[in-house]
Amino acid sequence: MNVLFAYDGSESADAALAAVAAIFDPHDVEAVVLCVWEPLTLQALRAERFGGWSAVPLDVTELDEQTEKQAEVLAERGAHVASEHGFHARGISVADKHDVAGTILATADELAVDLIVLGARGLAGVRAFLGSVSNHVVQHAQRPVLVVPAKSS
Repeated sequence: MNVLFAYDGSESADAALAAVAAIFDPHDVEAVVLCVWEPLTLQALRAERFGGWSAVPLDVTELDEQTEKQAEVLAERGAHVASEHGFHARGISVADKHDVAGTILATADELAVDLIVLGARGLAGVRAFLGSVSNHVVQHAQRPVLVVPAKSS
């Protein structure tokens, strides 16, 4: 079975890895741990629509490179956590072109995964008032989706 874990380092994302390990034999799962990163220019354009930044910085290349590297590190961290649960795992990072949920769905289609797994609440920040990534993925996926809440304290 091929599983795509949408991973942002949140408690819900970690809980999703643990939940799938409890449901399936992790040794039978090929796991791809996906971290979607958002280029600064895209963030600026979104913020401008809601009264935020009035202009996109001229050169954000260095900042975007740093953000991409951080996403790669986070994806590898997620793959390590998945490996600790017994999964055959690899981490990947993908730049968001339009929205995080759409990027997750497009990556799932590209990889032809059997299941998409994500936490119910992640680290979406300002996007919380714009809509839920997990909700969008569930509504638009062409394959099974498992949404796992963070562990209760």
